[in-house]
Amino acid sequence: MEIKKPDTEELKQLVKIYKEFFPVHAIFTKSEEDVLNYLETFLEGDIFVAVKDNEVVGGLVIAWKEYGHTVAYLKHIAAKNADKEVIKELVQEAEKTGKSGKIEIHIAEGEKIPCNFYEELGYEVEGKLKSHYRKDETCYILGKVIG
Repeated sequence: MEIKKPDTEELKQLVKIYKEFFPVHAIFTKSEEDVLNYLETFLEGDIFVAVKDNEVVGGLVIAWKEYGHTVAYLKHIAAKNADKEVIKELVQEAEKTGKSGKIEIHIAEGEKIPCNFYEELGYEVEGKLKSHYRKDETCYILGKVIG
């Protein structure tokens, strides 16, 4: 499997994965064209896809924020058929970017890949937010210091 920055055709494949993986996520309930536009104009960081046998099987978005030090926020982490190995490789590759000293991930309790999966990858639950993405749903803030 190869983890890389996508071209336009790979982004189109990723849109389909996102729409299936996140059926209640605000941006991904929009049309495929709107989601593609969102991804193509994402300016806060980078997008990575996992490609296997010339097919996109997953992806994630990294947004970098400066606070006197750089924090990377991993967003929209998804894989075809909720494949945990694909997600693991995407996250581990994102950790290698070397652009930040800390990575944070927000995981809603209803997501297909629960927060304890990320704990197995070395992330710690640093906080909980009530009704953050959706009413009466808890969102977990996970963090990991890199390097």
